[in-house]
Amino acid sequence: GRYAANADQGLCNRCPHPLSSVNGSTTCSFCMEDFYLLTTANTTADDIFKSPAEYCKACPPNAACPDNTTLSSLVLPPGFWRASPSSAVLTACRDFGGDRAGEARCAGNERGAKQASRRLEEAGSDEYCAPGFTGPECQLCAAENHYLVDGDECKECGARGAAAGRIAGLVLGLCVACGLAAYCYSMTEWRGGGHTGPLLPP
Repeated sequence: GRYAANADQGLCNRCPHPLSSVNGSTTCSFCMEDFYLLTTANTTADDIFKSPAEYCKACPPNAACPDNTTLSSLVLPPGFWRASPSSAVLTACRDFGGDRAGEARCAGNERGAKQASRRLEEAGSDEYCAPGFTGPECQLCAAENHYLVDGDECKECGARGAAAGRIAGLVLGLCVACGLAAYCYSMTEWRGGGHTGPLLPP
């Protein structure tokens, strides 16, 4: 990128590394490709121009940083997640047994990253998740009473009442079976022992 120190200056100067600018700029106020801008609420364009190395940071591994990228607008490819737009640490989403399930859950923000920056600030890490998923590495199901299956599918949990009924029925069936077995065993012992009772008097 280049800039003109004065608006009517014909000769343009090269921006200090690693800053860049747009055509017609009188300063260089954002970072070039492969860097992202890290500022505070009190940072001015003059601060950035004077100390570019302090405010332009190297793009994190696995992220993409086109021109004019900020920390909140880092571009994440599918299969990666970060805790919030203020974090520069990317986490690879695990598959949990599914074929490329991590990419299916963690959608990233490659498309429309600039437009998504405001939504990221509002939604936080969930903005990197595919619809229906939430939480760290997008491994939780957004819908209530659903659980993760094969790393990329959400299934509804069975009703508690129905589950309790099935368990109670199983326990009752086992009790009845045990009772019948005990009864049959006792009858076999009684017959095998020759218990005919005393003879009646004449």
